[in-house]
Amino acid sequence: MKEIKKFAVIGSPVKHSLSPKIHSHFAEKLGIPVSYEAIQVEKINFLSSVQELFEEGYSGINVTLPLKEEAYKFADSLSDEALLSESVNTLWKQDDSLIYADTTDGRGLIKDFLRKNIELKGLKILILGAGGSAKAITPALLNNNPHSVVIANRTIEKAELLLKRFSSLHDNLHTMSLSDEIAFKPDLIINTSSAGILGQDIEFPDNIFSDEAIVYDLSYSAGNTPFVDLALSKGVKKCYDGIGMLIEQAALSFEIWTQQRPDTELSKDMLF
Repeated sequence: MKEIKKFAVIGSPVKHSLSPKIHSHFAEKLGIPVSYEAIQVEKINFLSSVQELFEEGYSGINVTLPLKEEAYKFADSLSDEALLSESVNTLWKQDDSLIYADTTDGRGLIKDFLRKNIELKGLKILILGAGGSAKAITPALLNNNPHSVVIANRTIEKAELLLKRFSSLHDNLHTMSLSDEIAFKPDLIINTSSAGILGQDIEFPDNIFSDEAIVYDLSYSAGNTPFVDLALSKGVKKCYDGIGMLIEQAALSFEIWTQQRPDTELSKDMLF
């Protein structure tokens, strides 16, 4: 009988996580005995909780908000992407007992764009928000040859920190305040802000949307997210939420842990 591999996702809150369903689906399709749990872990208990999980025989751990930067500080060995973004969503242990870490968020987003036939080369990209999610995906976007990337945030200082960190990757990276009128017509608008999901008002410049634009919201829900609904109401025809990115980044984590690449053809109906 094959040994059951133990995995988990940790965060706070985490009970809403779809990761157990996604990873269980991957394991079933590939015939790998796996258990995958969602475990509530507070920031203050991160270190002791992760050490305990690895001591209990967990092979890999996914990390969600608000623990990604804690995982970055904790790991013994970081991938280049994790180093650059200062963010980690995947932890695992190897035979040398070291804790290894990677972030699959950026690569997962790019894979979902490819699945949706969205070619980033030459696009004018607008990123809304400058928090941890923006920091995790910006390097991957810049490395796929867009025309330009503009990071818009309520507090321009936070966006400027990302500009400073990533300006060496692309010579056409800029920032703006969300209170300013936008001076260009974005081809792709990526919302990394959770304002709508948290029930807060969505305040963005009125002129960011056009019917030719593509809108991608990193948030997801069983129906449309508030940001997708807003974009549709402004005449945008191509609107996507982040469920595809969630599945793709999960597949990359699963592959790191098991050395097997799962099929990512999952529908929303299977998850909600």
